[in-house]
Amino acid sequence: MLGGTRPPSLIGYSDADYTNCKDTSHSVSGYCYSLGSGVVSWRSRKQHLVADSTCYAEYIALHKTSHEAIFLRQLLDCLGFPCCGSTPVHCDNDAATRLAEDQILHSEVKHIRIKLHTICDYIAFGNIQVLQVHSEDNIADILTKPLNCGDFL
Repeated sequence: MLGGTRPPSLIGYSDADYTNCKDTSHSVSGYCYSLGSGVVSWRSRKQHLVADSTCYAEYIALHKTSHEAIFLRQLLDCLGFPCCGSTPVHCDNDAATRLAEDQILHSEVKHIRIKLHTICDYIAFGNIQVLQVHSEDNIADILTKPLNCGDFL
């Protein structure tokens, strides 16, 4: 049974660490979803593609995050708890947030694979809404970067 002080609404956070792997230059994606006050889904994985910018790395992370949002929305619907409205997904990269919301492919991002643009459809259909969040407020940040020594104290 989930409890806590927040209402039981689905909220997501997405993050990436640009070129984290020193051997392959792959970035790390991370996401987490909360339902009320409890985190119910999370993931941290090395990306399969090499990103050539922080925007691209964050956009790849948003792609994976958006697929999880659709899965969780369908699961909640099957359990008799349909989601009302869009599921907010927080991202700390302004360029990736704008790219997800913009339906026109800009010349600067032609190299991004078309399959990653499915997030644009999810936004257009009203399934998710990508929101800007500061890095220090992005709870998915812990899934992509090591903590500073001071954070353990």
